[in-house]
Amino acid sequence: MDSKKDSISKKEYDFFIDEESPTPTEFFKKFNCTSKKTAVSIWYSALKEILTVHDDLKLVNIKQNYENGKYKQAIEDYFKTSVLEKEKMYVDKTLTKKTSKAIQRRISDLLPEETDDQVRSKKPRLLKESQQNDNSILDSKISQSYEDSEYYDTRKRHNIYSWEDVIDKVDFRDTSKEDWIVESYNLSNEFRNFQQLTIRQVKENPYLCYKQDIQKILCLSNIMLIEHTKPSYITVTSAIWDEIFRRQLPSRLLPVVNDMAFEYSCMLNSFASLSEIQEVWCHNFFKAVELNNQDMDKFCQAQIIFQNFLWLSSKVVNTNNEDTFVHEALYDLFREIFRDSMFELIWANSESFVSKNCCSSSSSDKENSRDFVKLSNFQTNALDELVERYGNKIGLVSFGIWVCGARIRIYEMDITHDGIYRMFLTANVLAPTEQARFLCLVTVLEALYNVKHRISETFKVIASSTPRSTSPKPVKITIIGLSK
Repeated sequence: MDSKKDSISKKEYDFFIDEESPTPTEFFKKFNCTSKKTAVSIWYSALKEILTVHDDLKLVNIKQNYENGKYKQAIEDYFKTSVLEKEKMYVDKTLTKKTSKAIQRRISDLLPEETDDQVRSKKPRLLKESQQNDNSILDSKISQSYEDSEYYDTRKRHNIYSWEDVIDKVDFRDTSKEDWIVESYNLSNEFRNFQQLTIRQVKENPYLCYKQDIQKILCLSNIMLIEHTKPSYITVTSAIWDEIFRRQLPSRLLPVVNDMAFEYSCMLNSFASLSEIQEVWCHNFFKAVELNNQDMDKFCQAQIIFQNFLWLSSKVVNTNNEDTFVHEALYDLFREIFRDSMFELIWANSESFVSKNCCSSSSSDKENSRDFVKLSNFQTNALDELVERYGNKIGLVSFGIWVCGARIRIYEMDITHDGIYRMFLTANVLAPTEQARFLCLVTVLEALYNVKHRISETFKVIASSTPRSTSPKPVKITIIGLSK
């Protein structure tokens, strides 16, 4: 026992003796390990040394499991997750002001402008600035409502729009044939009550603020936004809401792609030259030899995306030119991911609200919410069109990709319950804007491959003999910047 203490600390010894399951990952958590190679070596050496003086069957089994490779994937996952979380936190805190402004200036409108038919449709739409009359001048009551807001100056930062011309024409249901019920909570009923309250509010004061009233604006189009933060009008517990919001999706990113990303990141962090990285990049194509055709495509796409970013981030980019970093980095990324015979990538190049208004990438608020409302309505319209064309099949959904600055948000919408378009946030990731943030590409690729897979599943639903839903309104699919 005494000889053991010369090389193993008492805390380490107590860990193996007292811990119910002293596996490698539990050891890493206990001692806050940051280096995989060092941590595994310390854990394994300590385990072997303890076994020389303490022949515990539990420890013998753990040693055998480790030598048989049982903990290999868990160890990989632990350190990959740890590194990615640190990268994401660092990016959120330190995204450079210069680069973020360049990106925000360049982002163009992925959505088509509203047509005259859309403006005349029964869904309430916000008035354009040129359509506003003297009624759009804020009265004292509205001024007091937003007096304490950081974004109060409506003439410069955002506008408040009138709904008085359309509110009486909106047809809302007060009953449903297929409510959304979770445990004992009727979420459909709570949503309808919120709609009625909103209607009464705008009849008294016909102004809605994009930034502060986003849920109210969406509810007038029968859209329920489902993100991490629970809407104030929903009464379910936070635990239940987390179960509703969080969707566990299997990884669509190849393990070999993950490994290559970490390899390139390590080389960048050790200041390897671009020619050295290029040599490793070329050699890595040998890793694709045993992949099937589908995985081979993903492998090659990832390699091209990695190379594009490495070359672009090594150049001196003129951030005063909108057609630089964002155009080259994000456009190339989307183009490679959706390089497929089933997809056509369409970019709308018209001047957008986003391109003229910069916002913080790390902000949780919905700056530029006008474009977000536009996105949500585009998704509902796409769902309606799909249902009209293919019938109300179970499993139809729509997808929206919203790029705002360096942040990419992905939304999925369905209408499985009568009268409610449920708009789920399925991904919220940051695109890297410099070499030091290279690992952010992993989360971006993961998110985009997941949505691509979900879109492909929807195509199968459309082509299948899937029975119609019993709901009087259909389930749908919306893709921003993409068309089938």
